[in-house]
Amino acid sequence: MTNVIAPSTAVSAADWTAPAAAVPAVAPAATAAPASPAAAPVPPPSLPDPQEQARIAAQQLQEYLRETDHELKFSIDEATGMTIVRIYNSATGELVRQIPSAEIVHIAEVLRQEAGRSTLSLKA
Repeated sequence: MTNVIAPSTAVSAADWTAPAAAVPAVAPAATAAPASPAAAPVPPPSLPDPQEQARIAAQQLQEYLRETDHELKFSIDEATGMTIVRIYNSATGELVRQIPSAEIVHIAEVLRQEAGRSTLSLKA
């Protein structure tokens, strides 16, 4: 049932009643409890410092290498400025692996020397 009221007609609340089904029941407003400090939003945990992460990773790697009888050494290549990581067999002193490889270090050195020249020569 729809009640239409013309704009010029004044109707009081006593003159009009809506069917009971048309009026939704409204629950009384709940009294909001004051916010407690424990209910405050918790900020996400901060990420560890990148230097701290690197330190922890290096310690874990060193421990692993000790267990496998290997030694890890870091150095800086003077010609290129690249960080070089070498892994040695602790028992024999033999170089097991270099990162980056000697070939890559050589290529970086040649590129650095040849920067600005028109030709590139890669000689071993």
